[in-house]
Amino acid sequence: MLFGEYAVLAGAWSCALPVKFRQNFEISRTPGHGNIHWQSFDFDGKEWMNCAFSLSDNPETLLSVLRPLRNMLRYIEQERPDLCNAQFDYQVRIKASFRKEWGLGSSSALIANLAQWAQTDPFALMHVSFPGSGYDVATAFYDQALLYRLEQGTPSIRQIEELPEFLNEYRVVFLGKKVNSRDSVADVQSRIPNLRQHTAYLDELGMEALNATSPDDFNRALTAYEQLLSEVLEMSPTGNHFPEYPGFMKSLGAWGGDALLAAYVPDAFEQVFGHLNSFKLGEIAKWS
Repeated sequence: MLFGEYAVLAGAWSCALPVKFRQNFEISRTPGHGNIHWQSFDFDGKEWMNCAFSLSDNPETLLSVLRPLRNMLRYIEQERPDLCNAQFDYQVRIKASFRKEWGLGSSSALIANLAQWAQTDPFALMHVSFPGSGYDVATAFYDQALLYRLEQGTPSIRQIEELPEFLNEYRVVFLGKKVNSRDSVADVQSRIPNLRQHTAYLDELGMEALNATSPDDFNRALTAYEQLLSEVLEMSPTGNHFPEYPGFMKSLGAWGGDALLAAYVPDAFEQVFGHLNSFKLGEIAKWS
C-alpha cells in the first residue's frame, strides 16, 4: 500500500500496487473423510508449516494459525458442496517466491487463490478468515495500481493508468520484522474513527502524491499524510527509527515493521539500510 494505511478503514482512498512476487497454490483431493493436509514453503523451498486438520474440527480446539484456513474451507463447503465436502481428503501445498517476513500479502494471496479455485467471493472468504479493509485482496486480482476505499462497507475500486515515473527509483526496505497488520489495527481500533473528519484532506494529499511531477512534491504530500495519521492515531511512523537517514521515508503497511519506502540518497542509503534486504520499487511492484 503506497498510502491509506489505517485511513482506508475510516473511508479514505488507499493506493495499492500489486507485486511481481507470486504464491503458487496446489490443491488435490482423494476419497476420504474431510481431512486436510496443509504444507507451506518459503521462497527457498524450506517448509515452514506442515499440519493436518479436519473440516469437522471445532475451531476452538485448533491452533490459531489453522482457524482461518478451516473457516475458509467450511465456507467453500457451504457454497460449493460439489467441490469441498467431507467425502474427500485434501492435500494443499503453498509455495511463495518471497520471504514470508517481508509482509507482501501471503494471506490475501491465499484468499485469492482459494476464491479462484472455488469460484466464490474472495471478500466473503476474507471476512471469515483474515478480516480487514480488503484492499490487499482486491490488489491480488489486478496487474496494475489501484485506488481502493470502502463505501458503507462495500469495496470501491479504480484502476490507476499511470504513476510518476520517478517512483521506479525509490527503494522498498524490508525491516525483517513481520507485523500482523490486523494486530496493528486492533491496537488503534478505538482511534480510527477519529480519522473520519480528516478523510477529505487525506484524499487530497494522496491525489497530490499521485499527480506529483517531482520527487519533492511527492515526498511533501506523503510526509504530510503520514504526519496527520501519526497525530490522530498517536503512533510513531517506522521512519522515526532511522533519524540518521537524510532522505524521505514512509512506512508501508502496518507501522512498526514489515517495510518502508525510501527516496534513494547515495552513500547514506547504503550506510543506514545496507544490512537489510531492499529493492527498487520498480523491481517489486507493477503499476501499468
